[in-house]
Amino acid sequence: MEGMNKIFRSSIVGAAIVASLALAGCSSNGHSEQESFDFSGDTLNVVHDNSYMNVSVSSHSRDDAVVVEVNTQTLAQSPETPAWSLSDGILNLGTPCGGSVVGYCEGSYSIQVPQGTEVLINGQPTSVG
Repeated sequence: MEGMNKIFRSSIVGAAIVASLALAGCSSNGHSEQESFDFSGDTLNVVHDNSYMNVSVSSHSRDDAVVVEVNTQTLAQSPETPAWSLSDGILNLGTPCGGSVVGYCEGSYSIQVPQGTEVLINGQPTSVG
């Protein structure tokens, strides 16, 4: 019986060491993508379905474009290229984080709009910095 306990303890310690080494090999990766869209309206409605992703909006001097940038941090998975689109004053933001069960992904959006543009996020007014 003592031999079995010794083998059991050794296997637990071995598994812990292997797990520690595996996790030490994982590092957080930062990724950024940017895209520009032609825009000529007065109001932009930003639509996205991930309430955990921060969306910041600021104005810029260009009067004909909306610029979208997404920054992601991932661990043990790769970020996805968002399926962005702008049509009829509605900017649809895709998600840069897939539906993977394993790993971690966090992202934030930065949107630049022409000065004087009213911006809504999911239909709710937001401030433009």
